[in-house]
Amino acid sequence: MFIDKLSVKNLRNISQADLQLNKKTNIVIGENAAGKTTILESIDILSRGKSFRTNKTENLVRKGQETFYVGATLGNNKKKLEIEKGRSKTRIVVDNKEEKKQSALAEGLAVQTIHPHSHLLIEGAPSERRAFLDWGLFHVEQEFREVSLRYNKVLRQRNEALRSMDKIDDRWMEELASVGKDLSEMREKYVSHIKAFLDQTRQYIMPEYDLNFIYYKGWDDKKSLLEALQEKKERDFERGYTSQGPQNADLKIFLNETEAHRICSRGQQKLIANIMLLSQSKGFFEVKKYPSIILVDDLSAELTLEMQEKILERLFETKSQIFLTALNDSVLADILSEMEASVFHVEHGEIVQ
Repeated sequence: MFIDKLSVKNLRNISQADLQLNKKTNIVIGENAAGKTTILESIDILSRGKSFRTNKTENLVRKGQETFYVGATLGNNKKKLEIEKGRSKTRIVVDNKEEKKQSALAEGLAVQTIHPHSHLLIEGAPSERRAFLDWGLFHVEQEFREVSLRYNKVLRQRNEALRSMDKIDDRWMEELASVGKDLSEMREKYVSHIKAFLDQTRQYIMPEYDLNFIYYKGWDDKKSLLEALQEKKERDFERGYTSQGPQNADLKIFLNETEAHRICSRGQQKLIANIMLLSQSKGFFEVKKYPSIILVDDLSAELTLEMQEKILERLFETKSQIFLTALNDSVLADILSEMEASVFHVEHGEIVQ
């Protein structure tokens, strides 16, 4: 669902901005530290409750203020989403009704972000790649959220039992194995779903490389989860936590049959991250039949102009609503400004369309 109007108050150096957006492409141009990335941040915050740049609310609130605010109207039906966030409180409102959970916003706003740290999808911890998979599942698999919440709840209960040395553990272990199997099967199915998109995008952006994605369940795939839990039961008691299960899952990425994080340059990592995020957006559109939102911050970092142009072509193929930042007088800004798009110029937190 696309964003029609966006309102931002007291976020970083932006005191007030009310923007009428293009349902296809929006370009934010300005110098470094002018506030252009803050526009993208505001959309990310509205979707996830936090920014791709920081987890610290105090870094987001404008100096001298207690809270910041982001609001938006979505699509043709003008659904309204709002979040007000400060150091000690968060207020979420959907269509004038206050909600308790961030997921109430995320359900209506599917946002993916390509930014200078996207390479962490490749060289970062497995949690980065699990988050990638779970974003896709949250938005395309209706039962995923309930299964994921149930698994995490039972995992906490079992870990508490392990720490308290409660030897009567079988009741948690069997339930954990059952719901963990469901969660893992959802992830495996999702990886199979997007593999075709991953290969199509790879052929265009990195045709000279063999790129492969293999899902690792988080335990020995020759065993059931219950068998794996039973095998490690004594060790889990000793350590006080569950060592086997979907909480350890990973999406292993191989470039020419070698783990990508071992051999890739930073630029290659960023290309693979772009392939993954663009492919996921294509998969989203195929299932939902309406576009996601893609935020692209500083595409030029560590990429040649040729590669930037290739990514832009694939980006527009996703049918997403797109937000891009570019520096004043850059080649990328010149290319983007020739497109049919809304252009916003930012200077010292002031925005002019």
